[in-house]
Amino acid sequence: MKYLHTVIFLILIISCHTNKKDTNKRNSVPIVEIGKALNNITSSTKSFTEFIDSIKYIPLETLPECNIEEIQKIVCYKGDFYTWDYYSILKFDANGKFIQEIGKRGKGPKEYARVREFTIRSDKLYINEGRKIVAYSTIDGSFVSTYPFRNRWFVDRLNNQFVTINANNGFIEFIDEKGNITDSVNYEHFTQNDIFPEMMIYPIYDAFFGTSQSLKISTSHNDTLFEINKRCQLIPRYILDLGDYKLPEKERLEYSGDFENFDKSTTKLIRPVPLETNDYLVIQSGKWGTVSSLNNIGFYDKKADLLGFGIFDKKGNSFSLITEDLESYPFFFPHFSDEENGLFSWVDAIDMINFYNKNKDKYNFCSPFISTVKKLEIDYNPVLVMVKLKE
Repeated sequence: MKYLHTVIFLILIISCHTNKKDTNKRNSVPIVEIGKALNNITSSTKSFTEFIDSIKYIPLETLPECNIEEIQKIVCYKGDFYTWDYYSILKFDANGKFIQEIGKRGKGPKEYARVREFTIRSDKLYINEGRKIVAYSTIDGSFVSTYPFRNRWFVDRLNNQFVTINANNGFIEFIDEKGNITDSVNYEHFTQNDIFPEMMIYPIYDAFFGTSQSLKISTSHNDTLFEINKRCQLIPRYILDLGDYKLPEKERLEYSGDFENFDKSTTKLIRPVPLETNDYLVIQSGKWGTVSSLNNIGFYDKKADLLGFGIFDKKGNSFSLITEDLESYPFFFPHFSDEENGLFSWVDAIDMINFYNKNKDKYNFCSPFISTVKKLEIDYNPVLVMVKLKE
């Protein structure tokens, strides 16, 4: 009996220690209280001007060889801008002057037929065209190498390997330069219905974000943002507490396949889309279905059909919703971030001109906006909008 009491006592101690360890581990991960902010919009809202250090409007040079149809992605690397439209990757300097088109379109080993995704790491730009990756130098645009690749959409680079997502099973995969899967980790934890092959509801832009030293992963269904380390492990870095606005497991579309019911059941729910800078985590608020009963949060972004966004201050450990301010930062909504404290967006020249002419007597616009719009013509390339956040 004495022995039995001793065993029970030891089990209780170990159990308490384990629970305490698990609790401490969760408490060490910052919690972004999005649901709480949405329930208390008045007290949780701040002007974007409280976070902005500077804002710039950068017209991209308009030439026949760099005519942009629609920007899909912007990467700022060592002061230069790399823009992806439907067909090519175009490089501009910090003032918007066109430098060159990266790579050549075609079916040859040094060419790419299309662009599914691209990333830049260590002076190399990697273009994923679906079944191969073609790398070019960011210094002079020269061809570097071609790598075999699985049929995957998203790609990034970590520890001399490519990182991607297998849409059929939700696994993060690590692929070497010979096209071999060297490791994988189950992130989504589900088996997809055969009715919907290749179906995964990705974030609006990147599944991967962060830096090459702190690469993070975001998909639509998990409330935890993970860092992918060099040992192919997932480390929790942020918990997105959506409260009443979180998508329940039972509502996930790949489980039911009922699009009509999904639209009806998700009208009051929020789809978070994260960006990260050195000091801030930016959470864009998207819809789940085609409709939403929620009012615009802060201000509405038509390009990506987003309801608004909020900023989590890492130093202050606080989350704020951001209000619209058409005078201080017209046509800015954060879509991409750099490895410092920069956020980027863009606007078509014709939209910028029309908005200015319609509202110039109504608003006291910021000087960078006024000086830029007066130099534009309606058929010019888009204008990049760059915000530096306060450190």
